[in-house]
Order: sequence, then structure tokens, then C-alpha cells
Amino acid sequence: MEEREERDGAVRVGMIWGGIGGVVGLLASLPGSLVGILVAGFIGFSCGRRAAAAGRRAGALSGLIGGAVAAPVYVLGSTIGALLAARLIGAAELATTLSEVLGTKVSADLAWTYFLFSLVLSAILEAAILVSTSSAAGAWAHRANRE
Repeated sequence: MEEREERDGAVRVGMIWGGIGGVVGLLASLPGSLVGILVAGFIGFSCGRRAAAAGRRAGALSGLIGGAVAAPVYVLGSTIGALLAARLIGAAELATTLSEVLGTKVSADLAWTYFLFSLVLSAILEAAILVSTSSAAGAWAHRANRE
């Protein structure tokens, strides 16, 4: 019973920071996915620190649980923010920019496909950064509390 309560504390912190991260991720990704990737580290650090403080379980495990719960919501918010920004720019403008950068003609459909593929890669990277940072922050907070 006590193990369940400890896990619930980390899950609760993960849900709270997932909600906060979803909103922050949405707003941060409006300028682009790179900002969302950078912000994922900060959200993961905050989540892991608080998850370690909420439970008596080992810090890294609490951070991992909190980060794993928070990551999907953060990634969803971040992806929606990037999609909204891309819709405002438009596929034709994306194609023009890609054509200039690559030095070859890129159609609007192909540009949109490249953009969606980049969102998938960005989401995977954001989730990995958030969970690993959350685990590390949980371990760090646990170590600091022991000393």
C-alpha cells in the first residue's frame, strides 16, 4: 500500500507538470520546434525535482515516473503549437523557403510532408530530453536531500 502511495505522488506531479508543460510547450513551439526542444529540458528538470520531493522512492525512479507521465502531454502541446505556426505560414511559403535553402524546386505537398516528418522527430527528441532530464533531476534532488 505504501509503494502505491509513493508512486501516486510521482504520477500526480507528472500529471501536474504535464499539464503545465503542455501549455508551455504549445506557446514555446509557436516560434518553432527548436524552442520546444530547449524548453523540454526545463520542464523535465522541474518535474523531476518535484517528483523526487513528492515520493519517498529513489529520486531517479520518481523523476522517471513523473517525466514519463508528463512527456506525452508536453509533446502534444508542443506539436500543436508548431502545427499552428506552420498553418499561419502556409505550405507555399514553406516550399519557397525549402527551395531556397536546398537550391532545388520543392512542391508545397513535399514541403508539408517534410515538415510533418520533422515534427515526429522533434516529438521523439522532446520526449527523450524531458524524461532523461526529469530522471536526472530526481536523482540530483534525492542526493541533495540525503546530504
